[in-house]
Amino acid sequence: MDDSNPTRRSIVKTGAGLAVAAAGFGTVGSAAAGKGNDKSDNGKSFGRVYANGELWRTNVVNVLDDRPDPEDRIYFLHDGEKSLVARDDVSDAQASPFVSEAAPGDRDWNGGQWTHFSAEVTDVEAFNEDAPLTTAAAVLEADYIETELNRPGFGPPNYFNCPLNGRA
Repeated sequence: MDDSNPTRRSIVKTGAGLAVAAAGFGTVGSAAAGKGNDKSDNGKSFGRVYANGELWRTNVVNVLDDRPDPEDRIYFLHDGEKSLVARDDVSDAQASPFVSEAAPGDRDWNGGQWTHFSAEVTDVEAFNEDAPLTTAAAVLEADYIETELNRPGFGPPNYFNCPLNGRA
């Protein structure tokens, strides 16, 4: 079958599948949104991700079953129970709980094929002194953040596609 000219049925089927995936993982978009959630773009909710010192807009496209190769690493800042930015005592300067190692324009950018890393903040006061953490290097160098592969039992899935589509 020639996929270069898809039928109306295949387009509807694909669209329905994406809609189900988006509805099923609405919490991913909400978690990615953090304090910087913006619902002003035609009813679509966009989250925020820091990369290389900049805040970017994003939205989850789909969840992946396996670790992508190549991948982009994303760090999810949390306190062991919830997104760090959901805490009342966290600096408002930290507009997103997500920090990426790469962004569009970087040689190592892979289009937002994310592998999720848990980044648990063990000392919120120390975190607030440094906030916002806007680079992967800042997350990895902080002695009050423990990082490990995979999510902490809440937050986004382990692997997903989520492009960075413009600076926030």
